[in-house]
Amino acid sequence: MGLTINGRLTVISGGSQGLGASLAKVFVREGGNVVIVARTEAKLKEKVKELEHDRQNEQQRIGYIAADVSKGQECDRVFKELGESPDIVICCAGGATPGLFVEKTTEELDHNMNIVYNTALHFSHAALKVMTKDREASSRERHLIYCSSVLAVFSFIGYSSYGPGKAAIRALADIVRQECIPYNIRVHNLLPGNIDTEGFELEERTKPEITRKIEGPSAPRDPDQVAQEIVRDLRRGKETIYTDFIGWVLGGLQLGISPRSWGVFQALVAILFALFTPIWTFIMNRDIKNFFRSKNGQ
Repeated sequence: MGLTINGRLTVISGGSQGLGASLAKVFVREGGNVVIVARTEAKLKEKVKELEHDRQNEQQRIGYIAADVSKGQECDRVFKELGESPDIVICCAGGATPGLFVEKTTEELDHNMNIVYNTALHFSHAALKVMTKDREASSRERHLIYCSSVLAVFSFIGYSSYGPGKAAIRALADIVRQECIPYNIRVHNLLPGNIDTEGFELEERTKPEITRKIEGPSAPRDPDQVAQEIVRDLRRGKETIYTDFIGWVLGGLQLGISPRSWGVFQALVAILFALFTPIWTFIMNRDIKNFFRSKNGQ
């Protein structure tokens, strides 16, 4: 089965902006009950006002809960205040501040791991403690959706405080998917590329030039369009979802036990790409050496 939104309760962390806010908009327009979660109450209030314009009927629940979802106790509070077991949980909180690893402070590294990985870890943990106890709800299919990144399968210089956390989310999704089998909870993992959000604008401010060069001319995509495509793929029953072709290709290099997307073709493309990878790595390493020579004034 695929995703059913109408009349179902969806909770979205990171729902006040970016992809999370765009997903909230799609779910409300589809007749879903939506509660968004983020740290800043002012942003949440403003976003809920916007979502009210997309309301389909008076019975819809549209609300928010302010919480720091990088903390387990705060996540437990969210699902207690929710008052009922959710049908769909989306872990969409997080953000990137690119930079060279040795130039990061310990505090920055800890903070980034908190907002990238711990937000997904604790939010999904708190959600599942509630969802797995609701035996009555297990008669219908429910969904847990993680938001990882294409950097989880193909990381490179500049993303030392972001890529590892996203890779950890991918591993977490694979593990939790197995544990959710008895409870009729489908676990999905999104691996998006660049999306034109507030977070992406902040990301651009600290991105090293070498990171831009390796990344190439990857134009950020409209978040509303991406959200619609994600919902389309969820309805098709996909458990690993990419938002662009290059992400799908790169995902083939590290399939592991993650569910495939057009698996046979992805495996064939991965074989071809694996043959090209040593050449690409040679070129990348050469560019990195030149970057550091220029940076150090040599």
